[in-house]
Amino acid sequence: MEPERTSSRRREGSAPAEHRALLGNLRMSARNVLERNHRHGQTPDGVGFAYTRPDNDKYPDQFYWDSCLIALAWSRLDPSRARDELRTLAAAMQPSGHIGHTVFWSGPVRLARLPAYNVRRRSDRSTATIQPPLLGWAWAEIADRSPDDPQFRAEGRAVVRHHLEWLERTRAEADGLIGVLQPDETGLDATPTYDRALGWRAHPYPGFAALVHENRRRGFDYHRARAAGAFTAIDVLVNTAWALSWYGLARLGDPEAGARAADIVAALETRLWDAEHGMFFAEGPDRTRLPVSTWAGLAPLALPGLSPDIAARLIDDQLLNPSRFWLPWPVPSTSAEEPSFRPGDTGWPIRRYWRGPTWPFTWWFAHLGLRVHGRDDTARELAVRIALLIDREGMREYYNPISGRGLGARHFAVSAIALDLLTASTD
Repeated sequence: MEPERTSSRRREGSAPAEHRALLGNLRMSARNVLERNHRHGQTPDGVGFAYTRPDNDKYPDQFYWDSCLIALAWSRLDPSRARDELRTLAAAMQPSGHIGHTVFWSGPVRLARLPAYNVRRRSDRSTATIQPPLLGWAWAEIADRSPDDPQFRAEGRAVVRHHLEWLERTRAEADGLIGVLQPDETGLDATPTYDRALGWRAHPYPGFAALVHENRRRGFDYHRARAAGAFTAIDVLVNTAWALSWYGLARLGDPEAGARAADIVAALETRLWDAEHGMFFAEGPDRTRLPVSTWAGLAPLALPGLSPDIAARLIDDQLLNPSRFWLPWPVPSTSAEEPSFRPGDTGWPIRRYWRGPTWPFTWWFAHLGLRVHGRDDTARELAVRIALLIDREGMREYYNPISGRGLGARHFAVSAIALDLLTASTD
């Protein structure tokens, strides 16, 4: 079953009643999954935590960018829970400013996952690797929605600044863009973007453990890996989040952050924009672009400072192209025209994520980008389609973008971000 194909004019005319009903259902679904997955407590050494698991069985720990989107969803229901979510991430920050991809509040990483997990030793409280650094943007949004807690803004300014300075020291190249050591640092573990560059070491093939081992041996040091000629990449999505966090820091009141964000956007356009294809592409270890069309190439739409001409091409030629990304249930994680596109689960016994299905992360970046660049009607249509999908399939981890079938985890908290999108498009 496909969503009803109505014109923007007709949808606008019926939107208030339609949205109220959808919004009511979505609020209930979002609250149910967020409450179900919420955990709070204290570590043996006295550190308090209050976070929401992406899924109780499959993902029981705190995941960096999942928590950023979960906090945005919580803010539409209970802003205090949203603040707790981000404060818990901040509590996991090391003195250096590093916040790991995964934080283990309930105990050390499971032994079965240790060989391929990005920790220096099993006793580590968090991984040594990163995820797309969205914390600054998320903190600014939650601060704007928390007028009853003015301290939260000032607190965030210090936390975010320290975190971004760590990324600057340890991951930035001369033009200000930051690099990744492994494909899972992009948040898109088995994205086809890096298939050719990684070969047998691609996630989650057995060789991926060898890649982790080499990075562990180097202390997960990006600059050491670059100097050794090992796999590194300049990823589009990671650098979009990097710029968004600097914009967020500016909104939190840092006087220098806005100019820093603008410099990152300019570097993105210079280094990763491919005018011939009308798409942003990652750069591999040999400094050449990797021309694989995934939704990460659309992510810079979310940037307020993006060139209007580039934004128009990304929206009209890519995002809204029904042969590429504007499928019945957008936005697929890989263009439908790519040879690697798989709309459903991608095989057994090795499941390779991010090769076609629609994920809640893709919704958020696309919706924000459409609104930032004045396409509010299309953003509203996207939010409504997503709400209809959840109404039918529930809060699933990802969805088939053609049939809409829900896949993966059955109570996936990040899908509650749909509430944030529909609320923003209804206000």
